[in-house]
Amino acid sequence: MYCSLQGNCIKCSFAETAYYFLNQGSGFSCGPSCDIPLYKLVNLNTTWHSPNPVSDGYIAISPKHKEIYVAWAGTRRIRSVAVDVMAIFEDFAPDVPGAIVHAGFAESTNAVYPHILKNIRAAAEDNPDYKIVFVGHSLGGANAVLSALKFAKDNEYIKDSIRVWTFGQPRVGNRQFSEYYTEMLGNQTYRITYQGDIVPHVPPWQVLGYQHHPLEIHVINKDGDFYVCQNTVREDLDGAYRWPTIDTGVADHLDYFGKPEITRFDPLIEW
Repeated sequence: MYCSLQGNCIKCSFAETAYYFLNQGSGFSCGPSCDIPLYKLVNLNTTWHSPNPVSDGYIAISPKHKEIYVAWAGTRRIRSVAVDVMAIFEDFAPDVPGAIVHAGFAESTNAVYPHILKNIRAAAEDNPDYKIVFVGHSLGGANAVLSALKFAKDNEYIKDSIRVWTFGQPRVGNRQFSEYYTEMLGNQTYRITYQGDIVPHVPPWQVLGYQHHPLEIHVINKDGDFYVCQNTVREDLDGAYRWPTIDTGVADHLDYFGKPEITRFDPLIEW
């Protein structure tokens, strides 16, 4: 099982590559991930960049693996996620009563969602047997979750083709949102957390009612041993939540299977 998880480190590589696009400002490069043989067989479909609210990423297609990747870049200032505990909620959708989400995450997703929706639909129509894989690290993980859920809601006929991989994702919404997400995509989502990474602990559920969704896979040490969390909607006490928030920090947030090495991407990244 450990080998299977490491094998899917490629999903983290796609999340890492999104930071290279962010660093370019224009154009596109996959950075060191270009050395991975898979990238020689991946076709870039489109990119996006929204300066306000900040949102960056790309869509790529892998004929070899029959997958369409929707990759979101994370935040440039990790501190902006970790300290934004008084986050404002907004409704997720009128037809999902009580489901509310972090307004900042929603705005950065919604700013580019129409562009993404159009391109994913076109790619899926051209490749009907391909999986649609949403990936992201940090803030990008929250964007991946929201965009995947919106896409599943808007396109239920291909919902089963969706997969979601996030790394160091913050909490996105409240209990009702988590329950709805679990109903829609809980069995198709892999939320990776790593040791004492602080970001999965924010925003705090104790004060604001934020709650993670499954399926959490918690990497418990640098050897790569991991625990597949058992609880579905409430957070498993043996997952990331096993770490008291006071013992968490940013170092583990920057080291998911050695990726992404975020600190070299942009001088704006700071604690």
